[in-house]
Amino acid sequence: MPESNTSICNQSLGRIGATRINDFDDTSETSLSVIQCRLHLEPSRDALLRSFFWPFAAARKTLSPDTVDPSFEWDNQFILPTDFLYLRSIFDSADIGALSLSDSRQSHAIEGRRILTNDSSMKIRYTKKVTDPSQFDPLFVEVLVLRLAMKLTAGLAKTDPKLRSDILTELRLLMPAVRALSRQEAELIGRVDLFLWNDARATIGGRTNFPFEAP
Repeated sequence: MPESNTSICNQSLGRIGATRINDFDDTSETSLSVIQCRLHLEPSRDALLRSFFWPFAAARKTLSPDTVDPSFEWDNQFILPTDFLYLRSIFDSADIGALSLSDSRQSHAIEGRRILTNDSSMKIRYTKKVTDPSQFDPLFVEVLVLRLAMKLTAGLAKTDPKLRSDILTELRLLMPAVRALSRQEAELIGRVDLFLWNDARATIGGRTNFPFEAP
């Protein structure tokens, strides 16, 4: 059965022994449980998507140039996709054919919904905002349920220290499977990724470790 916002919330609520909800999207339902779920689910989902390179949320796009150039420092700026959450890599077309192992990186900066650069074109691989729970990877659901449960403990479980500690332990135990998923599926993302994609984390300081700490 496909996941839904309601099923994800109920898994989290069940994990902390709180009252379950009937329908996340039913505005007539106003229990404390549904209010807390509506408050925390979407921010938790988006933060989790940004925190790790989930293959199901991978996307790529050739960016459109902005009609307005940066005021100074950079020559050009490009419009980021509307579903953009996190920059993963930039396509370096200069390496096509040569397949060189150049140490060069395309310099850039992200400001608001724009990426600024001196290059005349920009092709990126990024993490997109996925809002349909039926598209979530099962491992993503497992982590999201636990992270949401940790958020819900404050409002629904009286911030039970042992409960939060147990959930954190479960999150840590999940990490080997999550890392294995990324390693196995990353090789399928691009034709010659090793040579033609510059890791964006080298220039913008992105985090490589999965944040499974307590929020």
